[in-house]
Amino acid sequence: MNASVRSVRLALIAAAITIVAATGGIYFLNQRDTPARLAAFDPDARPQNERHLFDYADILSHYQEGAQRYLTTLAQRFHIEALILTLPKPLPGRSLEQTAVDVVNAWRIGMDFEGRGLLLLLIDRDKEVKLEVTYALEDVFTDAFSGYIEDLQLRPYYRAGDLGTGLIAVMEELEQRAQLKDQGNYTPGIIATIDSELLAGGAGARRALAREAPPPELPVARTGRGARTPKEAWEIMLTKWAGQGAEIHTDVYTAITRLAMGSPDRPDPRSKHSVPHWQSAPTTVRQNGDHAVVTFGPKQGWDNAPFLFCNTGAGWKFDIVHQRRLVVMGPSPTWKIERGNYPYVDLLSDLPQSMGKDLPLKPGDYYRCKDDQAVAARIAALESANTNNLGDIAGLLELAHLNVITGRRPNHVQPLLNRLKQLAPQLPEPYRLAAIYNVNTFFQYETALKDAQSYVKLRPDDADGYNMIGFLHRRLRNYQESIDALERAIDIQPGSAYAYSVMARNYVSLWREAKTDRARTRYRRLAQELAGKAAATPSLTPQRLAWLEAYLARAGM
Repeated sequence: MNASVRSVRLALIAAAITIVAATGGIYFLNQRDTPARLAAFDPDARPQNERHLFDYADILSHYQEGAQRYLTTLAQRFHIEALILTLPKPLPGRSLEQTAVDVVNAWRIGMDFEGRGLLLLLIDRDKEVKLEVTYALEDVFTDAFSGYIEDLQLRPYYRAGDLGTGLIAVMEELEQRAQLKDQGNYTPGIIATIDSELLAGGAGARRALAREAPPPELPVARTGRGARTPKEAWEIMLTKWAGQGAEIHTDVYTAITRLAMGSPDRPDPRSKHSVPHWQSAPTTVRQNGDHAVVTFGPKQGWDNAPFLFCNTGAGWKFDIVHQRRLVVMGPSPTWKIERGNYPYVDLLSDLPQSMGKDLPLKPGDYYRCKDDQAVAARIAALESANTNNLGDIAGLLELAHLNVITGRRPNHVQPLLNRLKQLAPQLPEPYRLAAIYNVNTFFQYETALKDAQSYVKLRPDDADGYNMIGFLHRRLRNYQESIDALERAIDIQPGSAYAYSVMARNYVSLWREAKTDRARTRYRRLAQELAGKAAATPSLTPQRLAWLEAYLARAGM
C-alpha cells in the first residue's frame, strides 16, 4: 500500500476506534417510508408555487440546491417554469405519461409564464423518466428532443446509479433549447435539422427501447501503458470516443477514470456529440512536470473547456478527478477554473477563474495521480470487504474518504456517509467529508454548512472546521458570520493565512455594500489590515497571495 494511503488509513482507524469505544453503541439504518412519502403527494394540488423541485422519492438530496438554483434561473432568464418531480413508485392506475400530463394540468405548470412550462418526472422504483412539455414550448422542445432527453440523457445514467450526471446533461440540454426559444431566431426547418441530428443518435420520443440493465462497472485492474505525450493521449481518447480506434491498445484512462467512466470505447452520449468540435478546434497543450492541459483558450462555450491529463508513472492519461474538481460548467455557455492548492492551476491561470471550491483541506484530502492505481485498488478492496460487514466503522470511513477525494458519484458516497452518521453519531469525520463533498461536487453550500457545524460541535478544537464554516458563510454572502467563524479559527490556530485572506475578502464585500462613508472607511481599513496580516504569514502560498492582491486591486484597494 502506498505510504500516504497507509497513513490516512491508520489515522481514520484510530479516530473510528476512539469514537466507537466512547459511544459504545451501534445504530442501524431505517428503511425508507415509501407509503408515507407517496401519501404526501397530491397530483391534483401543487404544494408550494414558489418551489420548483418536489423530491417525494428522496433521491435528490445531493442535487437540491443546485437544481433549485438552475430551475429558478430558467424562470428568471428565459421565462420558462420548469419543475422536477420524483415519486418512489407509479401511481395506482396511471401510466407514466398520464401522471405527467395530469400533474402539468392540475398544477398549472407554466400558466403564470404565458403557458411555457416543463415537467421532468422520475419514478424511482422503475427508474423511468418523462419530460412533459406544454403547448407553448412544443415548437422548440419537440417530441424528438423529449425522447433524446429521456432515452439518452437521463434514463441510462439513472439506471446505472449515476443520476447526477444525467441531471447535469439534461439541464445543459434544456438550457440550450431555452436560449433558442428566448432568442426567437429559429424556423421549423432549423428545429427539424437540429432534431435530425438527435435522431441520428438513436433518440426518439416514441421509440420502443430495450429495457436492458446498463453495463456493469469495470473491475479495478492494473491499467495498461499510457500515451507517450499528453497530445497523444488526447488524440487517442478522441479517436475512441468517436467510435474508432478499436485496434489501439494504449490505455488513456487512469484507474480512477476507468472506475468512473468505464472504457473509453464506450463514451457517454454527450462526449460523442462533441467529438467533431474537439477534433477540429485549434488547441494548445501546456505541460508542467507530470501534469498537462489541452486548452482551447478562454473562448466560452461548454465544448471549449479544457481537458486535464497526468502521467501516473505509466504514461499520460485522462485525469477525471481533477477534471471534475477544477473545470466547472456554469450557465450556458460559461465555464470557469477553480482555484486552490491543486496541480494544473498554474497551467490554467489565464482562463476564467472561480473560488467556489476554495475549502480549507487537510493534507490527506488531496488526490494525487501518482497514487491513482493504489487508491483504485484500495477502493475495490474496501468495497469487497464491506459488502458483508456493514459494521466495520474504520473500513467504511476509509472508503468514504477515498470516494470523496476522488469525487465519485453520490451512489458511492451518500449511503456510506449516512451509514457512518447512524452507526457512530459522535464520529466527526463523516460530517467534514459530507461538507467537502457537497461543495466540491454540487456547490451545495447550505447543506455543507449544516454538516460543517455538526463537525465543529464534535471537534471544537479544529481550526479548519471554523475555516470551513467561514468559507461557506462567505459563499452564502453571510459576511459577518463568516468573519466570526474565521476569528474563532485564528483563536485556535494563530497566524492562519487562510483565515486572514478570506476575512480580507469579506471586508471588501462589506465595503462594497456599506451605506455610509464611515462604514466604508472602516471596512476598507480592515480589509487592508487583514490582507497585510495574511501577507506576513509564512504559510501563505505565493498563489494565494497573488489571488488576494489581484482581488484587492480589482476593488480599488
